[in-house]
Amino acid sequence: MTEQDIHPAIRGVLRTIGLLNPDLTDPLHAGLVQALHDLGPYATPGKRLTAMRWVFAWELRAAGEQFAKAKTAYEHNVDRRTVQLRGGEEKMSRAEAEQLARAEDEANELHLVYLLAEQRERAMRNFLSTIQSAQDDARTDRADARAASGAHAQGMDGGA
Repeated sequence: MTEQDIHPAIRGVLRTIGLLNPDLTDPLHAGLVQALHDLGPYATPGKRLTAMRWVFAWELRAAGEQFAKAKTAYEHNVDRRTVQLRGGEEKMSRAEAEQLARAEDEANELHLVYLLAEQRERAMRNFLSTIQSAQDDARTDRADARAASGAHAQGMDGGA
């Protein structure tokens, strides 16, 4: 499936969670599009939102794992270099050695990867919260529709 093949109804559902331009090279976007496509055009809003939550939950797990690995790699690099610098001929405090270790290019690159992974995980948690809010709204709309239907059936709709 290409981005041009994404059905307008699927795009509409994705817009409800703030995803305006799905990028099928992003595993999360591709998973969301596929889940909605698999449900078909007659799925209820609640089923669509539930399917999207499952996709988000799996991707959030993967993002959390990536975040943990990136953080560990960065901290390990800084710790390793701190020990190397402190064990060298020039005597320095732990704080000074750690500051020098953090200033190295490799540590900077690892820190950036770590921060980006952290931000992705945080954004995914926010998206998951957005989907939960949309599910709550859909549930409220269904309850309101049932109440209105019941009131109409009992002749309490304001008619003569």
